[in-house]
This record gives sequence, structure tokens and C-alpha cells, in this order.
Amino acid sequence: MPTDAITAMAKARANFGYLTEAQDEVHLLRLKNGASGYNQSLKIAGVISDDQLTQLSEELECAYQVSRLHIQST
Repeated sequence: MPTDAITAMAKARANFGYLTEAQDEVHLLRLKNGASGYNQSLKIAGVISDDQLTQLSEELECAYQVSRLHIQST
């Protein structure tokens, strides 16, 4: 696990890329939940602040919605 906020947030954002690999909405939700859990573990470990967790959560939600729309259109 990264020990500084900048690296931690970069790795968390890299996880968002996996959402594009989802095969269906169930798989997509599992990937989103995994990314969310990782983000929360960064907060619990004291690596990121509440504001940074909120920011990552908002970015994750956006990535989730884009991937969801893509799945629905195929």
C-alpha cells in the first residue's frame, strides 16, 4: 500500500480503468465495489484525508456511470 497521498490517489485512479473491462453490469458493480473498498482502506490507513476520499468517490462514480452506459449500449 502506498504511503503518500499523491501516489495513493494515482494508484486508486488507475483502478478505475478496470471498470472498462467489465463484461456486464454485475461484473461492473463488483469492480466498483472493489475500487471503493481500496479507497476506503487508504482513508482508514491514514494515507488520504476525508476530502481526498470524497474526491476519489466522485471520480469513481463518474467512471462507473460511463462504463455502465457503455455496457448498456452494447
